[in-house]
Amino acid sequence: MFRQNLSLSESLTAGDFELIFGAIMTHSKDGLFVVDARGIVVMVNHATEEMFDFDGSAVLGRNVKDLVAEGFYQPSVSLLVIREKKAITLIQTTHKGKRILSTGIPIFDDGGKVRFVLVNDRDVSHINRLADTLVVKDGREENLRMDFSDLGLAANLLEGMVIRSPAMEKVIRTAVRAARFDVPLIITGDSGVGKTMIAKLIHHLSDRRNQPFADLNCGAITESLIESELFGHEAGAFTGAAPGGKKGLFEIAHRGTLFLDEIGEIPLAVQAKLLKFIESMELIRVGGTRPVKINTRIIVATNRDLEKMVAQGKFRSDLYFRLNVVPIEIPNLSNRREEIVPLATLFLDQLNREFKTQKMLSRPARNAMTAYAFPGNVRELENLMKRLVAMTEGDIIELHHLPPAFRSQGETAIPCDDSFQQKVADYEYRLITDAVQRYGSQRQAAKMLGINQSTLSRKLKRQPSCIIH
Repeated sequence: MFRQNLSLSESLTAGDFELIFGAIMTHSKDGLFVVDARGIVVMVNHATEEMFDFDGSAVLGRNVKDLVAEGFYQPSVSLLVIREKKAITLIQTTHKGKRILSTGIPIFDDGGKVRFVLVNDRDVSHINRLADTLVVKDGREENLRMDFSDLGLAANLLEGMVIRSPAMEKVIRTAVRAARFDVPLIITGDSGVGKTMIAKLIHHLSDRRNQPFADLNCGAITESLIESELFGHEAGAFTGAAPGGKKGLFEIAHRGTLFLDEIGEIPLAVQAKLLKFIESMELIRVGGTRPVKINTRIIVATNRDLEKMVAQGKFRSDLYFRLNVVPIEIPNLSNRREEIVPLATLFLDQLNREFKTQKMLSRPARNAMTAYAFPGNVRELENLMKRLVAMTEGDIIELHHLPPAFRSQGETAIPCDDSFQQKVADYEYRLITDAVQRYGSQRQAAKMLGINQSTLSRKLKRQPSCIIH
């Protein structure tokens, strides 16, 4: 239900409400689809066109029965809502095999009859693809699929991930399996690969998902304070201590999960106290004498070689073996290049929604990004997309907009598809990108080309078969 200021809403005109509704239809990330009581499509937004891969003009004014019969998608949630006269949620499959989570909501007239059905659509193919990987073999096959109600916040995390490589599929399988067993684990990988996201995923897939998730970057806090941050302190324990004492992160994460990033930065003295806590699940605050029983799961992460640190005497071997029950290694982005462009597109979509822009990557720019090593991994890629959205004029991000280190990567040729259909599509793509550059925006380019903006946007997202000069 919308919350509204009644005194203000009374002053709004019908035109104001139409303007607001139009903005919702245009900018909603979810698909919005409206049919009348006969099943005739009366409204469809751009997000729906993208999800179902059709032009809105091809379905407006048509009966959803015919759309189902012609294979646009199936089944129809709106027909079920009209028949059952209640809200219904189900999974629809598009003609291209996408799985869409569709919720149909009846809109009743004053007589209690269904006047319209509002359908809210969300593309869940990504989560389903991940679910297909969540099968672990351990002498027998064990199905670890979870439905959407079970995933909870984990579903949002999964939607924010791109899993296209065998290496990352292995990471997700291990994370899902580890979530079911309440043991410590170590996540390793270079800076920026996504260790924190995997730790949060494990927490939200575990039985502790409804309890606190606390985290600490051990490399971002001084050695003198790290002990009190973890174990808490009593009043007057040291100069500057909180007058009433303070809970540490272990107490805050009681019954939940504590994630310690950069565990290799913890001094040896604190390592000893951490080991004692893991063995007893009991702590004493700094300056205190009373033991406190704690039930928390510990996940740690590092970009350092802990085995080497153990050999050098910089990390306790007994603590290392206590923590390293389940190791998870996240590969660098350069070792999963098939995920670079999908990740860039994901970040670009998020930024476009945030800043009300319509930026898109040209094919040469995508080529260059795929070939680049990204030493800063996913974090570097995300920051690059922020920079490009902020600094690029026009809607198309070209190769020359990228930093110099990328430009030598963009000339790698990609074999062309020489079919007539693909050549037509490539030529169409070039016409559209030229128009966007000439007229400065997708909206103006669509107007000059005589096509809908939604059609233009969809055609831009279909990559040409090779570099277009």
